Amino acid sequence: MRNSTLFLFLCMLAGITLATPGWQECRQLSDDAKRLACYDDYARMLEKKNAPPTVAEQKAAFGLPAASPADEIEGIQASISKIEKSSRGQRTLYLDNGQVWRQVGSSSQPRLKPGDKITIERGALGSFVLKPADSNRSMRVRRLR
Repeated sequence: MRNSTLFLFLCMLAGITLATPGWQECRQLSDDAKRLACYDDYARMLEKKNAPPTVAEQKAAFGLPAASPADEIEGIQASISKIEKSSRGQRTLYLDNGQVWRQVGSSSQPRLKPGDKITIERGALGSFVLKPADSNRSMRVRRLR
């Protein structure tokens, strides 16, 4: 009884939810070897779920709001695949990595065309700054997707 109480307490401290279907399925197995293999699979699933994000995941999430795996990188490099201009003169940039960014404001406007290499870096107060590779001009952008 003491051991099971201690085990439950440790599970709660570790953030493991006992209501997860994998846990219940393992518990109901009668064969010791199969039950142990089930628990091992469940533990691997938890480790994978709690693993730190890869660099590719960080790059894919760069510019998304809230707590994202991209919090550790400072910027990305990409090429522009398409540019659309709104009636207000703001540009929407489609990048070769699948990300879509929109110009914020209209103050500084570097000349951009499809195929240009750009860098997007973190700016002040959670903003993002786009800089073409061959220019000193920059513009503030926000990620759409």
